[in-house]
Amino acid sequence: MTVSDIVYIASTVAITQGICDLIANKCVFQKEKYQSTLSALNRAHIKRDKTLAIPPPSNSSNNPSNTGKNVSNAGIKAMEKYKKKIQQANDDYGLACSNVAQKHTSPQLLTSVVFLILYRVLNIEYSNKVIAVLPFEPWGLIRKFSMRGLDMNQDHVASLDFNAFSNRVVSVNQSCGFLFIYMLCTISVKFVVHKVMGTKPPTGADKGFMTMMDDPRAKNILTNFGVDVDEINEIRKSL
Repeated sequence: MTVSDIVYIASTVAITQGICDLIANKCVFQKEKYQSTLSALNRAHIKRDKTLAIPPPSNSSNNPSNTGKNVSNAGIKAMEKYKKKIQQANDDYGLACSNVAQKHTSPQLLTSVVFLILYRVLNIEYSNKVIAVLPFEPWGLIRKFSMRGLDMNQDHVASLDFNAFSNRVVSVNQSCGFLFIYMLCTISVKFVVHKVMGTKPPTGADKGFMTMMDDPRAKNILTNFGVDVDEINEIRKSL
């Protein structure tokens, strides 16, 4: 196993993610506009909780001067008003969550583009180079990733000194190319660095694209296109 190559790839991924997080914090999350969006979310959250804490109206028939029909109509109107108030509070909260989620979407997209460029650059540098040798012969599906980018022709295999990697090598299929190491680094190193240096979305706005689906504006657009929003929500809850 070429430790220096793995350390170089892992450190490059870590430094790149750290720089992206620092830029995002400086240019987005420390700005007054983002802080005001968070404040709007907190106010909407408090307002929704207070609205949901209000008990629903009940039909009152204690007044003998009211007929049954009048009591029924008054109860229906009170219930409709109560439901509209709850719906308005939920819509305001969904809109506030969507606004915060949108602030996090742009840095995430830019980071994805940066890592795509980084992948292309490192892939050229480590093209057809064995980065490591796995201690086992992987299954067919994993082998497609672990040996991606390796041209294991006879001349290339003959030029490799597998004893330099490990004395447990029994097959050339244990060879591991750049893509597999890069994927492991993005899953582990990139995640840890972002966890430490990144800004986590608040509760309610931490579902990414699905948070923006709760935006009443998005629901209206989907409804205009003939999409059943309630059916989508049921599918989301079942997942």
